[in-house]
Amino acid sequence: MTAAGTPQGWNEGVQSLHGHFLQSSAWARVQQRLGNRVVVGADRDWCWLGVVRRAGPFRYLYLPFGPSLRTPAALPAAIAMARGRAFAMGCAFVRFEPGDVDPGAVAATGARRVHTRQYEHTLVLRLDVEEATLRRGLRSGHRSGINSAERRGISVERSNDPARVADFTRLLRQTEQQRGFFSFEDGYFDAIAGELLPGGDATLYFAHAERSIVAAALVFDFGSTRYYAFGATATGSRKLAPGPPLVWRSILDAREAGSTRFDLWGVAPPDALADHPWTGITAFKSGFGGERRSNAGTWEAIVRPMAARLFAIADLARRRARRAG
Repeated sequence: MTAAGTPQGWNEGVQSLHGHFLQSSAWARVQQRLGNRVVVGADRDWCWLGVVRRAGPFRYLYLPFGPSLRTPAALPAAIAMARGRAFAMGCAFVRFEPGDVDPGAVAATGARRVHTRQYEHTLVLRLDVEEATLRRGLRSGHRSGINSAERRGISVERSNDPARVADFTRLLRQTEQQRGFFSFEDGYFDAIAGELLPGGDATLYFAHAERSIVAAALVFDFGSTRYYAFGATATGSRKLAPGPPLVWRSILDAREAGSTRFDLWGVAPPDALADHPWTGITAFKSGFGGERRSNAGTWEAIVRPMAARLFAIADLARRRARRAG
């Protein structure tokens, strides 16, 4: 077993099933540093990594972007195993995200669709092409911003130093304040930095202008895929447009390192209205090109009906109180 509680060869198994970074042993290490229990299940045609989450007196088993499946037909066996493990640990339900499995097939397991936790739609760039092909996929505004970056005094650096995460979170808080949202506490990013940056499972990128950091990004690497997980821009720097050259550098670095995919980590649904909260970030990400990919969203399989019902009531009360506040 590895230090993260996953068997030797776990990552290779997940990758062979085209699994997501959030099913990797690297992500297991982050969860354990955060104090969460990690459990796994596997067979020839499926595997999953689950995190035991707590909400007040309740516990549930969460499989972020899992299970990984060889074919959709493997889903019932994977969820049956997860249900059994969840019951043994006193969990109320299993929350899971089965990729691009048809919703009807997911519902056939007895699960129900719930509010999406991870992204349901994303854009994926193919990197196993010539750089000129990637450039042709850029929208004109992004291409112009990338080509003129040096002339405008923008330079980009990358770092795997955990101490630099403070520079990233500082800009992220500015972005959150501007857009009216909150992502995660500082401790979450500290855990990512401590576990993932030194070994290269994650990398920080910073765009500089006039001796200041004007934009930052955090990317994850797993198998042949680089994931653009978080991005941030300093207050007052949007007109400078440091984002395109920053992300472009991370795309080219991934291609040079042998990655074949660049996952832009979430966009608005294709039928989203103009006031959708992800409209702006979707416009930015789509400027790099890429193919839209969609998945089945987040589902819950009930393990202990009474506990699950009490959890739902308490969760509804919390959400109403948050809106009222």
